[in-house]
Amino acid sequence: DDPEILKLRELHDQMDRAVLDAYGWQDIENTCGFTLDYLDIEPEDLPPQVQARIESGDLFFATAEEATAFDVTVRTATTKKGKLPWRYKWSQAIHDEVLARLLALNQERYEAETRLGLHSKSAARSRETTLDFTDS
Repeated sequence: DDPEILKLRELHDQMDRAVLDAYGWQDIENTCGFTLDYLDIEPEDLPPQVQARIESGDLFFATAEEATAFDVTVRTATTKKGKLPWRYKWSQAIHDEVLARLLALNQERYEAETRLGLHSKSAARSRETTLDFTDS
C-alpha cells in the first residue's frame, strides 16, 4: 500500500482509459487486478478451495485484499520461500478483448491500404532503394 505505487497505478489506469477512449472503446472496462502468471507449487499440498482455484486457471484477483488472502493461504499451507510472482494488470478477458479488437483494426486498415494499392508489387518496388556497392 505504498502511496507512490498507488499513485503510479492510478496514472496507468488514466492512461489506459485515455487510450481505450481514443480508439472509441468506452465499452471496455478498465479494471486491473492482481494475477499470478504461474504458481510453482504442488497443488495437493493446498486446501481444496485453493486447489480448485488453481485448477480453474483463474489466478486473477480484483482486489489487493483477495490476492493477499490467497497469498497467505498458499504460504501457510506450504513451505514456499520467497514472494509469489504477482502482477498488476487487466484480467485475461479484458486483455483478450483489447487484443482481438486491435487485430481486427489492423486487418481493416490493411484491407483499406490494399484497396488503395499500397501493398501491390509495383508499390513495393517504388519504395525500394537501390544501393550501389561497386567501386567508382
